Amino acid sequence: MTNGIGYHSRMGRYGQVVAGATLAAMSCLVQASTYQPAGIDLGATTFNDAFGSTEPGWTSIQLLQYEHNTNFYTNTGARSPAFKDAQLNALVWMPQIVYTSPIHILGGSLGFTAMLPVAWLNSHSTEFNPYAPTLTSRSGFGDITFGPFLQMAPVISNGRPVFVQRFEFDVIAPTGAYDPNRLVNPGSNFWSLNPYWSVTILPTPKTEVSVRMHYLYNLKNTNPGINNPFEVPDMMNFQAGQAVWANFAAAYKILPNLEVGLNGFWFRQITDDRVNGASQAAARTTNLSLGPGAEWTINRHNFVFANLYFPVVERNTYSGTHVNLRWIHAF
Repeated sequence: MTNGIGYHSRMGRYGQVVAGATLAAMSCLVQASTYQPAGIDLGATTFNDAFGSTEPGWTSIQLLQYEHNTNFYTNTGARSPAFKDAQLNALVWMPQIVYTSPIHILGGSLGFTAMLPVAWLNSHSTEFNPYAPTLTSRSGFGDITFGPFLQMAPVISNGRPVFVQRFEFDVIAPTGAYDPNRLVNPGSNFWSLNPYWSVTILPTPKTEVSVRMHYLYNLKNTNPGINNPFEVPDMMNFQAGQAVWANFAAAYKILPNLEVGLNGFWFRQITDDRVNGASQAAARTTNLSLGPGAEWTINRHNFVFANLYFPVVERNTYSGTHVNLRWIHAF
């Protein structure tokens, strides 16, 4: 049961990034949404995702993610002229702790998880347009994510697991570093609710397909700072729109302890952002990224994942190549 990271962005509010960052452009250049909460899982979880311990105990998950963003997209999917020679690089370490309790509900094991990202963010751009802000950033701790989960036992057929699922309800708290005078921050400065349902299906002994389906509801940021992509006078608060997305992966076992396959995520904002309570049109984000991946089973207590992502479809966001390395250790 592993979560990943998103990060807080103010120009395509739902970029595929990692720890909670901010990025924006003025609306005369690109009518883009302003926020993305820290702590959301965009592609950080992949193969055999729904498996988890149903026995009482602790699990440690360590995620290291690097992302190199050089492209910024408008509402039509065209490259934005808002920044020149812009780059947003992020290196994030996300430690996560998972506890499975002896309590059983509806046939599943009740547990609790918490994670706290640490982000090293670097951004820059060339000033060439008086309406375009220069990319500025800071590093630090991101927003803490925590919540209960219900891990179901695998369905067994012909002596092997064929189906398993997990339900989780996460809360993202605005505890991370946040400077309203910076465009890129590790923290988001608003609360978010992020429930998900994870499913893994094993059609054959050597194949598996996993999907994690998320819903996201964001509360208000009452200190939006220097960003105002909608050019609303006296901007007092901002509420990012609701969103749904899915992480998906399929793998084939080429060795007894090695699986390789494809992984991806699809993100879609389903309601408009709101500034001072008023809806803002033409700023919803879409993000589809795909790439190869692998899972190495060291032993029954240790698993290592490596995943690479390339942008495919982008709307109102920024994108680039990013890579994940994840280690799960069950005590």
